Amino acid sequence: MERNVNMTRHYGELAGTLLFHDTPRKTIVILSGSGPSDRNGNVGPVEFNTYKKLADALYGMGVNVFRYDKQGIGESDGDFNKVGLHDLIEDAIEVVNNVKRMPEVASVIVLGHSEGAVIAPAVQLETKADGLILLSGFNDSSKQMFLYQADALAREIARVKGLKGLFYRLTGVPKKVRQRQDDLLERSLRTNVASFKYRGQIVNAKWIREHASYDVRERLDHVRVPLLAMTGDRDVQVPPEHVQTIQTKGDVERFIIHDMNHLLVERTTPHTLLSLHKEYREAIEAPLHPELLQRLEQWVNKQ
Repeated sequence: MERNVNMTRHYGELAGTLLFHDTPRKTIVILSGSGPSDRNGNVGPVEFNTYKKLADALYGMGVNVFRYDKQGIGESDGDFNKVGLHDLIEDAIEVVNNVKRMPEVASVIVLGHSEGAVIAPAVQLETKADGLILLSGFNDSSKQMFLYQADALAREIARVKGLKGLFYRLTGVPKKVRQRQDDLLERSLRTNVASFKYRGQIVNAKWIREHASYDVRERLDHVRVPLLAMTGDRDVQVPPEHVQTIQTKGDVERFIIHDMNHLLVERTTPHTLLSLHKEYREAIEAPLHPELLQRLEQWVNKQ
């Protein structure tokens, strides 16, 4: 069964969907990744449906699932360009607390994907949720991850072959990529406005500033509930090996899924940041990785 649920926040309504069974069940709340994706994991007209696929799969495992549109996205009110990291955390806390009060809910597990995996430990600590699932997350300061991604992109550009690669190297493009990231970070830290225009695009400076002072490890250090962490070895947006370094005060199960990318689907050939959007579009119809689903079901059934 499915029910749309709206939750009142100070900026308006936060809209979501509850998949529920006929008796009270364990309920998983999905916290989505960065960017303007809706409750289904779609960005504008591009329908990846990552979280709809995930919700449907989890529901088939016998649990309830709640997913929602972030502020200013989909059917939720607000201005996404002014939403900071702590706004996302506060919304997620409010969502989990509301879900805990629903009659269909016996217990709550917080599942975070990508950025959602970064904020999920803070949400668990505040709401006392019963478990944590972290998918495609990282285990470092957010500032280091900004620089990691910029360096990775610069290295890829430096390796481009042919005339295009020669042009990139002669014009210093690899170095400019890193310099641009440093400049954007510095400008965001210098200002106190929520957003500004940079090279013709609106930049959410508040989100960058708050991430720059955030370290997920400081929250994980205090987590005591069971935790499942999984990342794919084809993930180029976060270092897959980070999953093996996650530590808490509770039980942790960690897995690197072979041939899985950041969108949680199978990818048997190498990924590149330069062609990421094209490669992701090719995977729109792909099902979630079977090993991911198998390990999710095994872990959820144990809790």
